[in-house]
Amino acid sequence: MALLLFLFVLLCFAAAAAESSRSPATSLFVLGDSTVSCSASILPLNLTAPSLPAGPCLFPSARRLLPDHLAAKMGLSPPPLISTLNGTAAAAARGVNFGGQYGDRGMFRMGAVGQQLRLAAETLQLLQLEAGTPQDASAAAAGAVFVLSFGTDAYARLLARGPAEADAAAPKHGRRGLGRLLADRIARAVSELYEADVRRVAVMGVAPLGCAPRVMWEGPRGLGGGRGCVEEANELIEGYNARLAARLDDLRPQLPGAAVVFCDVYKGMMEILSNPRRYGLEDTREACCGLGPFKATVGCLSKEMACAAPERHLWWDLYSPTEAVDALVANWSWGSLSSSPPPDSASGSGSGVTMMSICSPMSLQQLAYG
Repeated sequence: MALLLFLFVLLCFAAAAAESSRSPATSLFVLGDSTVSCSASILPLNLTAPSLPAGPCLFPSARRLLPDHLAAKMGLSPPPLISTLNGTAAAAARGVNFGGQYGDRGMFRMGAVGQQLRLAAETLQLLQLEAGTPQDASAAAAGAVFVLSFGTDAYARLLARGPAEADAAAPKHGRRGLGRLLADRIARAVSELYEADVRRVAVMGVAPLGCAPRVMWEGPRGLGGGRGCVEEANELIEGYNARLAARLDDLRPQLPGAAVVFCDVYKGMMEILSNPRRYGLEDTREACCGLGPFKATVGCLSKEMACAAPERHLWWDLYSPTEAVDALVANWSWGSLSSSPPPDSASGSGSGVTMMSICSPMSLQQLAYG
């Protein structure tokens, strides 16, 4: 018994020592499309109107995106857009959002990924040059978490039935070929970040866009028949997510000392779609901000177009989720549901919330603090 007690105390001491030796993340860098930045507006009908006086998101204080939620969980301020910085290392030390910075507007050519990687590499070089010692530079790189979220805009273009650029670009590699090209490009981006001394990377999958208002609205004229989610669209995205996860699995053994995480956004949003009232949602089909059937014929162009209670909607506009849904996805990416969704005072919903993690092989909390 005494030996068992000694071993127990020893294990507790070891666990405490491991906990104290963790190096918490000190900065958050974000690369991606309209899922991470309101400055991205490359879809057939703009998701946002960056030139409006109300600001890029129309509701700057109430329209937080996924990176904002993740930054809060890490104890950091939301990473500022690269376009708002003054070019100094001090301004970028706590993180930068490179989202929406496109050198090539043709998403099928993956120009956005390369452009943002170049900006990220230049920023990291600036931080290293400004570091007092090589040890400081190494510590800065070790404390950085990179989040990559590409694919939503590319698939939104592919699923659009009007734009000439989508019709012209897709046949080059086929509807399913896009997934292969994009997954390979993201995997290569992770490798390039590793070569720049980045050791913590999270890659976000694509949501079930077959259930997005724009795709649903086009259903009567296309594949969905107006009855529900466009299953072929969701199958394409599931295939892409699976390929991306597999590419990252293959890549991890080649990156010693790195932690590379894949977060299945599709899984999280399908849980919400299947049980909306459990999460305080009342409408999973119609966008909060837009015009026409499903509020999807015209995108969100002004505050006046928005619904009165966006927290009750799954979709904010044509393709992007509301802040309430982004918060749930962030919670599940972090590890589990750490805060309750807004309760439905009329029905008492909000109880029985699913506790799960959508990231593997570890949660983003483990990535940030491990």
